[in-house]
Amino acid sequence: MPEIENKPKRSFMQNMKTELKKVVWPSSKQVSKSTVATISFVLLIAVILALLNWGFSELSNFWWKLIIK
Repeated sequence: MPEIENKPKRSFMQNMKTELKKVVWPSSKQVSKSTVATISFVLLIAVILALLNWGFSELSNFWWKLIIK
């Protein structure tokens, strides 16, 4: 522990630059694949939710018609 206390304090920016040098950045091909996968998944979930919304709306209308008669 004493050796840690004796180290000179470095600024936040210096530490940030050091850490960013350690990062392994994805290639543009990997980024493109991940983006397409994410957008596809979001669209799929949107379609599923829209169908569920429509289905429950129709079910609700059906029940109201039964109750009102």
